Amino acid sequence: MRILHIIPQFPYFGGDTIIGGYSTSVLGLARAQAEAGDQVTILGQVRDPAGRGQVRDGLEVVSILETLDAGTIRFGLEFIRQASRWAGDHSSKFDVVHNHSGFPEYFLASSRVRSATKLPSLHTLYCPIPRRGGRFNRPIVRGLLRRSARSMDRLLAMSRNVADSMHNWGLDEVAVIPPPVDLERFKDGPGRVEARKELGIDSDEFVVLFVGNATEQKNLSGVLDAFAILLERVPSSRLVMTTELPRTSGNARLQALRDQMARLDIEDRVIQRGIVDTMPGLMRACDVLVAPFKDSYGPSDYFMVVLEAMATGRPTVVSDVGGMSEVISNERGCLVDPTSVQSIAEGLLRFAVEEEFRRSVGDAARTFTEQTFLPGTIALKHRAVYEEIAA
Repeated sequence: MRILHIIPQFPYFGGDTIIGGYSTSVLGLARAQAEAGDQVTILGQVRDPAGRGQVRDGLEVVSILETLDAGTIRFGLEFIRQASRWAGDHSSKFDVVHNHSGFPEYFLASSRVRSATKLPSLHTLYCPIPRRGGRFNRPIVRGLLRRSARSMDRLLAMSRNVADSMHNWGLDEVAVIPPPVDLERFKDGPGRVEARKELGIDSDEFVVLFVGNATEQKNLSGVLDAFAILLERVPSSRLVMTTELPRTSGNARLQALRDQMARLDIEDRVIQRGIVDTMPGLMRACDVLVAPFKDSYGPSDYFMVVLEAMATGRPTVVSDVGGMSEVISNERGCLVDPTSVQSIAEGLLRFAVEEEFRRSVGDAARTFTEQTFLPGTIALKHRAVYEEIAA
């Protein structure tokens, strides 16, 4: 089958390096489909030259809107125009169009692409739609976007929580297909000692990993406060932060975090990294991942970094927001209140002091990902939907 995936922003840097939950999901799905023999193209904004062109046999990435800043109204309007024009010009090369977004505003783009291509089309939404607030909940805009969404041949959601929010917003018959996780790339195995040595971490130190950015939403400030509490009980703890700080946060925000580390006197126990292409190694080097994000209205409703840590066999301390309770249970992780530093610290502390519990939770997490997020299985579920709407 010839598949066109359309996604507004696709921060792909080539190889395995990509930023963002739903862009990770799209790349994983496209790769699984290409491996199954489909011809796959991803269309979206790609800023890095290494992220364009042929990724592997059967998979190509095409970039548009490279000079515009995403997240603006101008970008949204221009994306509608350019995506629909490109898709219309190349419609004879595809059998189905699969649109992806985190926000409902892009239902309008999907509808325009469908009109331009006359191809079977579907849209997957990755973040829940809030009941209040946002342009998409203004009556006139909401009506327009709902009509656009209903023009799709099928609507999909990343999680049950997202599907429920779409239903509450006025959209029916939403199917749930979870994202794929690269279970071969993210798995426990050799390399832990080498990764720790490269980071300057001793073998007996307890390592906490944070992956995200410095925005308020990702709650890095709460992580620092919780880590300071953990250090009082487990002085051998280390915190590794791998973030995209220059891309997402202003100087004032970054300085505030540096001041916080100095005030807590934890600078010598914190290791900072930027965008990395060695995430599986970092996962193996750590003992627990912490992701106390405040909501899932920007990140994908299933935090992809959590799924990757689970696939590596690592326990996770995760905020009880969005659809994360569909993934995390007491047997395979720890749900915490992201507004409570003490709650985050207690989740970390239990994994720090109970090594056998840490191991059993990690094993259960790996088993769950194998049963739920296998790329080949996820690709087959999408194939069934494509064939149904194409018929």
